[in-house]
Amino acid sequence: MDIDVVLGATSLVLLLALVGFFGYVLREQAANEPKEEQLRGVALLRQHYPAGATLEQPTPYWVAPIPASPDPLEIAGNLDKKIAVGAAMLFALFALTGAYFLAMPTVRAQGAENQLEQRIRRGQTSYANVCYDCHGPTGAGIAGAGLPLNTAANKYELLAADPTQLKDRTFLLQRTIERGRVKPAGQLSMPAWARSEGGPLNDEQIQQLLSFVMWATDAEWADVAVVRQEAGLPIEPQTPKAVVVSGAEGGKTLTQANAQQACTTCHSFDASKASLLPLAPNLSDYGVKGPINAELLKLRASDPQWLTRWVEGAPLVKPGIAMPSFAQKNGGQLTDDNIKAIVDYLTVLGTGKEPK
Repeated sequence: MDIDVVLGATSLVLLLALVGFFGYVLREQAANEPKEEQLRGVALLRQHYPAGATLEQPTPYWVAPIPASPDPLEIAGNLDKKIAVGAAMLFALFALTGAYFLAMPTVRAQGAENQLEQRIRRGQTSYANVCYDCHGPTGAGIAGAGLPLNTAANKYELLAADPTQLKDRTFLLQRTIERGRVKPAGQLSMPAWARSEGGPLNDEQIQQLLSFVMWATDAEWADVAVVRQEAGLPIEPQTPKAVVVSGAEGGKTLTQANAQQACTTCHSFDASKASLLPLAPNLSDYGVKGPINAELLKLRASDPQWLTRWVEGAPLVKPGIAMPSFAQKNGGQLTDDNIKAIVDYLTVLGTGKEPK
C-alpha cells in the first residue's frame, strides 16, 4: 500500500480520536460535577424544618440534609488520567505529522517514478497501435515511411545534462506528434495525432507517447511487438505505400493499400461482413445511403461535397472521433486527387458496380 495513503489515513484517524476523546472528557466531567440548586421559598424552609415543625421549633442546622456528591479527590484523579492520555495522543499526532514531512520527499519521488512508469507503459500501447507501421517494431524507423525514434538524440538520460537541449528536443517531439509532418506529393506524410489538430489522441495520450519515446529502455522497446500481438494486430509492420492513382479503381487501391491508415483497418466493404471496429460503419453502400451520425447528416444537407470533407478531415466535422484526417492539408498523407479517387470508389461501390 502507498505509504502516503497510510500516513494520511493514520493522521486523520488520530485527529478524529483526539477530538472525540476531549468531547468525552467534557461530557463526563459535566455529568459528574454536583449540581448546586439554589433553593427558594418553601423548598428552603423544607431543607431546615422537618415535616410538622414550626418556626417556633426550628431544626438545628447540623441535622439538615447534606446533598450527596462524588469524592473530589476521585474526580481530580480521573481527570488527571484523562489529561495524560489526551496529551499523549496529541504528541503522537504531532510526531506523526513530523514523520510525514520527513518522509515526504521520498514519498513524492516514489510517486513521480510510479507515474512515469505508468505513462511509459501506456505510451508503449499507443506506439504499438499508431506508430508501429511507420517507425518499426523497435523504433528504428522504416525507410521511406518513418524516421528512427529509438535514438540517443531522443534519450532523456543523455539530454538531462543540457537543459536547453532537453527543452528543445522535448518541444520538437511533442509538436511533431501533435501536428504531424507534411511531405511533398509522392511521399508519406505523418498525420496530426492531437485532437486539437484534428487527430484522435488527447493531451494525456500525447504525453504518454512522448514519455515512451524519451524514457523507454531497450527492453521496453523490444516488448512493443508483444503488445501489438496481444492487441490482435499483425507483427509484420503494415507500412503504408505512397500510391498515386485516380478514379474509382484507384480509390479501391487506396482504401486497402494505404495500410497504416487503410480504410479496411476499421471498415468493411462487404455487405455480408461487419466492420472490424464496432463503431465504424459498413462502407459497402455508404456512398449512396449516406451518413449515420448527426454531424454528417447536417453537413450533407448543406454541402454536396460532404463525403469529400469527411474523408479529408473527419475530426474537423466531429471532434473526438477515432477516424484521423487523411488530407495533407489537415496533416494526413493523401493528396486531393487521392481523396477524390476514394470518394469516387465509395460512390460507385454504393451502386453495386464495384471496380475490378
